[in-house]
Amino acid sequence: MPSPPETVCADPPVLRGGKYVKLIAKHLRRLRRAYDHGNRELFYDDLVSAYLLAFFNPTLKSLRTIGDMSLLPQAQEHLQVRKLCRSTLSDANALMDARLLEPLIAHLRKQIPDLKQRDGPLGRLLEQVQIVDGSFFAAAADVAFAIQKRAPAPNSPPYHKVRLDLHLDGRLLPRSLRISGNECSESDAAAKQIDPGAIYILDRGYIDFQYVSQLLSQSADLVLRLKEPINFDAREKQVLDEDDRAAGVISDSLGQLSGSPHTWRHLPRQELREVVIFDPQHPDKPIRLLTSLLDLPAQVIAQLYRWRWQIELFFRWLKVHAHFRHLISHSRNGMTLGFYVAVIAVLLIYLHTGRPMSLYAYNLLALCANGWGTIDDILPILEAREKECERDRQRQLRRRLEKTGK
Repeated sequence: MPSPPETVCADPPVLRGGKYVKLIAKHLRRLRRAYDHGNRELFYDDLVSAYLLAFFNPTLKSLRTIGDMSLLPQAQEHLQVRKLCRSTLSDANALMDARLLEPLIAHLRKQIPDLKQRDGPLGRLLEQVQIVDGSFFAAAADVAFAIQKRAPAPNSPPYHKVRLDLHLDGRLLPRSLRISGNECSESDAAAKQIDPGAIYILDRGYIDFQYVSQLLSQSADLVLRLKEPINFDAREKQVLDEDDRAAGVISDSLGQLSGSPHTWRHLPRQELREVVIFDPQHPDKPIRLLTSLLDLPAQVIAQLYRWRWQIELFFRWLKVHAHFRHLISHSRNGMTLGFYVAVIAVLLIYLHTGRPMSLYAYNLLALCANGWGTIDDILPILEAREKECERDRQRQLRRRLEKTGK
């Protein structure tokens, strides 16, 4: 009787994210030396490798599941520790300084392609742009520095949140981040880092005359959305051309901010500009923009502010697809470390795809994270989608110009 055929075992699936760990192996070796000790079992490089692997695997949403993952043969290919224990991970989050990842982030940023593909004044200005915003993330209840929020239900205990204060550059890449709690406002956090010569794009949460004055006094420019009650005394109305109207500009004025007596101490005294633009989401409520950029066409100011909307997409992606709806660390350092790993992952994805993050890129990457395909699978889909979107934008621009011409 013939012997049964041998069973051919398929190769084990490659752990998603493994190739990204290999791309930064040199920097990980440097991290290993940061907390070198003869009795230590968990080193910094293993901590970062584990979090990077978890970032690309959507089921790993807690320290316990990350510890379970570390026992898998595929994970062991990228780790030098036999097992990651939940308590050891928690201790490492508080101990291992997240700022040691900043040189790696800077190294990856330098490899990102420049903005030469963007023509005209917007492309040149984006090299100076910093988009600033903050968003809240749920924290453990016993985090002392967190912001306590009132529970929606009457008998429910209050919940705690921390705020991620984020700066993106003109390529929509993370430039800096800070974990804040009840110790400072959004504008106070933003004021801790002001780069002379930068153009700061800001939403209504940053209306603070002292912060505005700090930006201007340090030779930075701004495009800031004004709240309705903020008064602007217009001195001179600017003439709008067809390009301005096609970009949705309603009015353009030079003048100064005016305020109540208790705000005069911090009120900027220099001449500024108010550009009012159409908001397609709220047609009856135009957007008022305050800017120190006096010589640019109004339509460029409108484009710069609309570029800011991309940061909300970044926050949404973090919360919905990147495991940050609830933070797994109790310490400020551990939370910062987790977000730094997310930044490293985004930079690695950018380098691998050669394309900036967009709505369609984030959606397709979310499918990859859930096992529906690989980065290589989505590249042709993403390229076709972005070409289609560019054609749509050009068609809409031609229609607006034709309508304005009539």
